[in-house]
Amino acid sequence: MPGGIKHLTERRVPRLVLVIGSLGCGGAERALVDMANHWKGLDWDVTLATWSGSEIKDFYEIDPRIHRVALTSHSAPSRISRFEAMRFIIIRILRLRRLIAQREPDAVLSFIDVSNVLTILASAALRVRVVVSERTNPSQNQTISRFWKFSRWLTYRCAGAVVAQTNDAAAWLDNQCGVRSLVIPNAIRRMPEVDAVRGPLILAIGRLTREKGIDTVLRAFARLSGKFREWRLVIAGDGPERSALISLCEELNLNERVDFVGEVRDVESWFARAGMVVHASRREGFPNAVLEAMAMGAPIICTNCPSGPSDIIEDRVNGRLIAVDDVDALAVAMTEFIENPRFRLGLAVKALKVRDSYEQNMIMGRWSAALLGQRVDIPARF
Repeated sequence: MPGGIKHLTERRVPRLVLVIGSLGCGGAERALVDMANHWKGLDWDVTLATWSGSEIKDFYEIDPRIHRVALTSHSAPSRISRFEAMRFIIIRILRLRRLIAQREPDAVLSFIDVSNVLTILASAALRVRVVVSERTNPSQNQTISRFWKFSRWLTYRCAGAVVAQTNDAAAWLDNQCGVRSLVIPNAIRRMPEVDAVRGPLILAIGRLTREKGIDTVLRAFARLSGKFREWRLVIAGDGPERSALISLCEELNLNERVDFVGEVRDVESWFARAGMVVHASRREGFPNAVLEAMAMGAPIICTNCPSGPSDIIEDRVNGRLIAVDDVDALAVAMTEFIENPRFRLGLAVKALKVRDSYEQNMIMGRWSAALLGQRVDIPARF
């Protein structure tokens, strides 16, 4: 029965199965680990399953009491026939189906489009509530093929609930997939107190892909680096664009002023030390880095990309919003922050209010209600 759920009176402790592609370094991965750790902290029975195997190492710290499962021992080869690809997909679905049948969860939660489709198929006729979540704005995502787009349209209406991170994404899902989706943004986990002094450091953090717009940050920094020689740019993250971005640094004569520090685990200490955080994405789902930077009191400049930033930032109130790919506007905003420290620190003080708006217990209460099918006040829009 689609969206069916066992009564919790059969078992005092809720039992969940959470599914995602991998637990590498990424925003969706970070969010799901935080959620799993939160529920385990409530002594819930939590299983965390990934479609990937040991070829992708877990990046974030998982509560050791969580049941961790890899659904495959290795990833599919990069070159594979359609028949082999379909065979590989079926094997994955069957493995997840066996896991769900064995664990008998009260609910299954999946993150990200392809994983969501596979999870709904794996759960068919098992009488378990399935909740799926899109982690980007699907209207802007060009990485998903027509096959998976059609599969998403076909399967999402069978889910117990479909969750988006922003109102824009929810409206698209409602329109294109024939569902009534919920909006649940990311929560802010408890941020540590970091004893650090903010200095002349511009921080850009994220996976090094074109969509994150690090090239825009480099070009903007090049326009002001000669005037403000004490300021440096630090780029935290890794990804396929790393070599191209390093080459761009050389082209812009920024080699001595830019540091590529790779993936970082102590992200809070970087946010605490940064004189400003610049986030120049071309598209987003819901930017964890922006939310956490604001929660750490960092002055923030962000592109007003689809979707998420404008849900968090009010321009010139708690941060700056600029147009996507506008190098001039970004350079002007960065210059204003450097030349007017009182202005940027005033924005940072107001940015701290996101700790209340996106407080973890409140957001997790919405997730718990959505997963367990509880009849509580969960407005469809945030």
